[in-house]
Amino acid sequence: MRPAQRQRGTSTERGFTLIEILVVIIIIGVVLTFATLSVSPSGPSDRLDIESQRLLALSQAAADDAVLYGQTIGLHIKPDGYQFIVLGPAGWKPVQDPESPLRARPLDDDIHINRIATDGRDDNDGGGEITLPANVTGTSNRSDNGDEDDNSTAPRPDALFLSSGELVPFTLEFSADGVDHRFDVTGQANGDITLKRVD
Repeated sequence: MRPAQRQRGTSTERGFTLIEILVVIIIIGVVLTFATLSVSPSGPSDRLDIESQRLLALSQAAADDAVLYGQTIGLHIKPDGYQFIVLGPAGWKPVQDPESPLRARPLDDDIHINRIATDGRDDNDGGGEITLPANVTGTSNRSDNGDEDDNSTAPRPDALFLSSGELVPFTLEFSADGVDHRFDVTGQANGDITLKRVD
């Protein structure tokens, strides 16, 4: 009788099962994942890194789309961000699809993007406008009489991605207020697009 009582007494002591421990670990992992995702990069350096990587990826996607769809695609820098534009018979038109990766992208006030001319000067003053190569069909915001359209709201490209896979060479400089480094997104005539950190 006594051995059975002893056995019954020890069976009432209970620990955690392996399944219970695994469930707790999974719950902790899910909570930590959501906490990590909810913390957005708040520092200007982090946001500069992310935005420059995004522009590199989107520029490569625009170059691929230009070849795939046989279109000339441009990148237009705006005061508050940038957008991709497509050259058609009526001139440059922004990509309007809100689901498209090439949709307009806003930038925070402390992040700046500038097109740098081949001689190293800032081209955003409008003095270094890109002209289309002779083999590109379409209009470049010209009026019916051939004069340049004076409509300042018409988007103009700061970088060109051609259907042949080539690019009109460009350098786009990403900088942020209070950040010592910057990033240069550079497109070569052969279609290569690179990102370089400049300290």
